[in-house]
Amino acid sequence: MKKTSFKVLLLATLVGALATRPADVLKELKLTQEQVSSQVFEQFTYDHPSLYLSYESRQAAKQLSAQARATAVRAIYPIVRTYVESDDFRSRYDNWLRSKYHISDTPDPSATMTNADLRAMMDEQLDQTLAAFSNLTPQLLAMMLPEQVAQIQEQMQEADAPTKAALNRELTELKQIQPLATTKPAEFKTRFLASMKRSMARQLEQGMQNEEEQLAKAKEQAEEQKANQAEYQARKDPNGLLKKRLREFITLAESVDFNAQIEKQGYRVEFVKDDYRNQSREWKQLYRIGREPVIAARDLARAWLKDLK
Repeated sequence: MKKTSFKVLLLATLVGALATRPADVLKELKLTQEQVSSQVFEQFTYDHPSLYLSYESRQAAKQLSAQARATAVRAIYPIVRTYVESDDFRSRYDNWLRSKYHISDTPDPSATMTNADLRAMMDEQLDQTLAAFSNLTPQLLAMMLPEQVAQIQEQMQEADAPTKAALNRELTELKQIQPLATTKPAEFKTRFLASMKRSMARQLEQGMQNEEEQLAKAKEQAEEQKANQAEYQARKDPNGLLKKRLREFITLAESVDFNAQIEKQGYRVEFVKDDYRNQSREWKQLYRIGREPVIAARDLARAWLKDLK
C-alpha cells in the first residue's frame, strides 16, 4: 500500500460517524468551519497528515449503527467538497504551492548576467568613481591622502605576501607624492589619481573572483528555480492533486477486508493474518470504521473523480 492517501473522504467518514447532519457534526465535535477547513486542507496537501479525533468522539461513533454512519458520511461530504472547490481553498493551495517550490514573482537580475557583463559593470563603476575624484581640487585630494595611507596600512596587516607587496608599493608611492601637493599640485593630482586607479583596480580584481563565485551560485539557483517553476506550473491546478488523492482513497478503501478476523492478544486486539497487521494506519482506521460508511465514502469519491474528468 502507498504511504499517502487522500484523507478528505476519510475525514468525512470519521467525522460523519458522529451524527446524521453536518451541523450536528460540527456542534458535537465543538469545531468551527475554519477548523474543519484547515484539517481538510492538511489532509489534501500533506504527504503524511495526522488526523485526530478525541477519545470521546470515537466512543460516540461506536454507538451509531453502520447505516447511520453511512448516512452521516453523505451528509458531511458536501461541506468538504464545497470547501475544496472554493476560491479560499484555491488561494490557500496556490500560496502553499508557491512556498513549497520557492516561487517568486521578482526575477533575480544576476541570473542572466555573464562574467563579461560583471566585469563591464565593475569597470564602469571604477570609471565613474575616478571621474568623480577628477573633479576635485589638488587640495581636497591632499586631504584624502592620510586616510588612504591608513587604509593601506590596515589592509597590510591581514594580507597575504603578494598582496602585501602590492600594498607596500602603493604606500611608498603615496608617501613620495605627498610633498607635491604643495609644490606641484597639478602633478600631485595626476599621480594621486593614478595611484587611486591602481589601488581600486587591484581591489576590484580581488573582489571579481568572489563575485564570479556568487554569479555561478546565482545561475545554479536560477536553474533550480526554473525547474521549480515548471513543477509549480504542472501542479498549479489543484484538480491534478485532487484526482490523485481521490484515486488513492478509492484504492485504499477497496483494499480493506472488512471480514478480516481479529483476536485478543493480552491487552491488545490484533489481526489474525500477519499481512493485515502490517497494513497502514489509514487501512486500519477504515477497517475500524466499518464497511457501510467506508463504501459510502468510496462511492462519493468515485462520483467526485468522475466529475473532474
